[in-house]
Amino acid sequence: MPALTGLKVLDLTQWEAGTSCTQALAWMGADVVKIEPPGTGDPGRTLSRDFWDDSEYFVNWNSNKRSVELNLRDSRGRDLLLKMVPRFDVFIENFGPGVVEKLGIGYDVIKAIHPEVIYAQIKGFGLSGPYSTYKCFDMVAQAAAGSLSITGAPGEGPMRVGIPVADLCAGMFAAQGTMLALLEREVSGRGQWVQTSLLEAQIQMLDFQAARFLKDGEIPVSAGNDHPTNIPTGVFPTTDGHINIAVAGGGMYERFCHAIGLSHLIDDERFATSVGRSKNRIEMNEEISAITSTNTS
Repeated sequence: MPALTGLKVLDLTQWEAGTSCTQALAWMGADVVKIEPPGTGDPGRTLSRDFWDDSEYFVNWNSNKRSVELNLRDSRGRDLLLKMVPRFDVFIENFGPGVVEKLGIGYDVIKAIHPEVIYAQIKGFGLSGPYSTYKCFDMVAQAAAGSLSITGAPGEGPMRVGIPVADLCAGMFAAQGTMLALLEREVSGRGQWVQTSLLEAQIQMLDFQAARFLKDGEIPVSAGNDHPTNIPTGVFPTTDGHINIAVAGGGMYERFCHAIGLSHLIDDERFATSVGRSKNRIEMNEEISAITSTNTS
């Protein structure tokens, strides 16, 4: 039996930041009821197809869910939604800034009806701060967090990550926060207000690149297929394509050199340390490519 069997989720999300969150809960067994606007439905339904129910974008993040058409801009639709709220454990939304307040379904309203509810929100720039009133899509969050500046080939300018990483990570963090709140509710009996944003999620995903700046003031730059610090790591040519090589640490580097037939590089002062290999990465990669390019993958 899936772990979240019996959990009921009221899903007011659209676009991947929200729908990936509720999709994760649905995959784990939750009963997810998706609220869609009348006529057009979720915007993802027609994003990449002419047919209303044939969009891979929509199907990708809305399987295992049930949908209800409801006009929340009409008082009757809003009243129906509020009557539904007490039947659900979780209420999740990712509308633009101020929308739930205008609709009269903000946290305080929902909490007053159902104090045990877990109310989760995903915003572009969060619920406070100088950009909190701005709308935001994935690529904007990638840019604001600095991801674009560390992606792509050196010297070629900012490059978007090949997947909506800000959207997806915000969705995962919202799902994680929701489950943590549900776990805590087992102890306290109280609901919680779970918040995250595309910007917060993307900053978290900067990982050691952000730590380099926070610790030493070093501003990371794009490194293409190379690892930012651990060399040799990258894509190398072969006679029939390319291979990926990833080497980290002195011991692994020595074993790699022996295996590929470059034992003489172990004592080469240019490559004797991790810092040296990173500094002289062009020469290091040329030495390796000269070997891999004469062999098949």
